[in-house]
Amino acid sequence: MAKPTLLLVDDEERILRSLRMLFFANYNVRMTTDANEAIRILREERIHVIVSDQRMPIMLGAELLRIARETSPSTMRILLTGYSDLDASIACVNEGEVYRYLLKPWKGEEVKQVVAEATAIASASFAAEQSPATTAMLGEKVRILVIDNDAATVNAVREALQDRVEIFWAETMQHATEVLAHKNIAVVVADLILNGQNISYMLKTVKQQYPNTQSMVVTSFKDTSHLIDLINQAQIARYLPKPLRMNMLGRNLEYLIERFHALCSAPLLQTRQSVAPISDPHEKEQAHGLMELLSRLRLHRATA
Repeated sequence: MAKPTLLLVDDEERILRSLRMLFFANYNVRMTTDANEAIRILREERIHVIVSDQRMPIMLGAELLRIARETSPSTMRILLTGYSDLDASIACVNEGEVYRYLLKPWKGEEVKQVVAEATAIASASFAAEQSPATTAMLGEKVRILVIDNDAATVNAVREALQDRVEIFWAETMQHATEVLAHKNIAVVVADLILNGQNISYMLKTVKQQYPNTQSMVVTSFKDTSHLIDLINQAQIARYLPKPLRMNMLGRNLEYLIERFHALCSAPLLQTRQSVAPISDPHEKEQAHGLMELLSRLRLHRATA
């Protein structure tokens, strides 16, 4: 059986050599310090996973991963970097759509596990390219859930999508939970702060419970560590700063609706939305409570 192919990109050769030592036994390892060479490899070879640094002289890692997404959609994308700046993190969400954002110095077992998970997902994704899509959700109206205390957000979503979708506006966690339990939501648009509380745990729980649902964060809250956690543990699909720009909001909402339908139509691709476990003990406790509430609400709906 042929080994899966792993592409490592970093402008420091010593980093590449160190990473290669982790993977050469189980992978066909391709390495380059040149982002343009990485693009050529992606175009000419089947690459299961690309692992890229962020700060490189020819182009940033987020840009390379954006090109990788367009060139080889089934290839899984991982950023492994020593820098955790906010702009890079946002670009990884909005452009690179990375599977994981890992920080240097890395932990060998963690990186090996993440690459192994990504490889399995890529194999399924390449297989799905050959499989006919189903007709899931045919004729069902798209539903959007906006979780925000700011009326400007829901008004912007309504203006962007007009009457083509059904929009639910939740200003409390209780209301948001009821909607999630009773409706098939395509896209969640949420601020990270609701009534003064950080609701990151909800976005993480949503992805665990509803892998097809796409999450868009719209916020003025700036915290790189929180964003990295949201990439890894919630697979948020977009991160837009407030105040919202209508053209950008509309374009991204349309894309996420298409992505939701694609996942519903190709179940094999759902693994691309898999998330890392919640790491923060307090958030883990909050998520457990939310999952119990969702279960009770769904059970009540089924027996009503």
